[in-house]
Amino acid sequence: MRVIKNEIKRIFFSKEMMVALLLASIIVIWHQITYVWNPGHEVIGSDGRIESVYYNWIGGNCAHFQSFFFFFVFPILAVIPSGGSYMTDRNSGYISQYTIRGAHKDYMIGKIIGTFFSGVLVVIFPLVLSFLLTAMKFPMINPESVMGLGPDAFSFDCEMYYHNPLIHTVLFILFDGLFSGGFALFTITACFLFSHRFAVLVTPFVIHYFLFSLDRIVNGNDLSPNYFLIPGFSPHLWWEYVVSIGILAVNAILIYFISRKESRL
Repeated sequence: MRVIKNEIKRIFFSKEMMVALLLASIIVIWHQITYVWNPGHEVIGSDGRIESVYYNWIGGNCAHFQSFFFFFVFPILAVIPSGGSYMTDRNSGYISQYTIRGAHKDYMIGKIIGTFFSGVLVVIFPLVLSFLLTAMKFPMINPESVMGLGPDAFSFDCEMYYHNPLIHTVLFILFDGLFSGGFALFTITACFLFSHRFAVLVTPFVIHYFLFSLDRIVNGNDLSPNYFLIPGFSPHLWWEYVVSIGILAVNAILIYFISRKESRL
């Protein structure tokens, strides 16, 4: 257990974690300054409608560049805290010390947990920050379908968004964190395939960009995470989330068993 705690602390109390949180927060503040805190963006619009926090925070829609940008670069943010640490530990002989002492299993559990939750934190923190800062200006009134914003009738979460928007927001923030943590684990998988640190670090973003490009080719919004992860985007199709969770779970299991096989070599 001490080994597991040590690996988690190495990641969460690193300067890389602080850098990732700072960069993510900068994107949020950028969005606040240019859009939310813009004097020209009033709570009551020129047509008399009242703006809601659910339209205007960084996860409210993808019309704002900062929203698109945040969800586009989240794989980069997710890997900053721990992305290359596993490769560094392998090359330096750090892991072999645990293998000799029979603690390799605990090391890998700690590394997987630390990597996963570091990816979770660097996405959940800025999303919560954006929502709270935006709620200081715009009221938490329920969205209206006539606005043409938010999930449409084809989305599985449409009813929840319009009737229980706070619950919808919380669940999506948690799922976005889960997805980000799962993406961060791809850096450990990449360590089994590549010998260069840069290749390891960019692997999650390459996967992400491949899905984005494929989405553009087929002219849809069903395959790209930087669209279906946005709480206020449309459409949200149930299979996008089921398949995503399945792939990320399989990757985590593969990491554990491949690393155990390596420890016996």
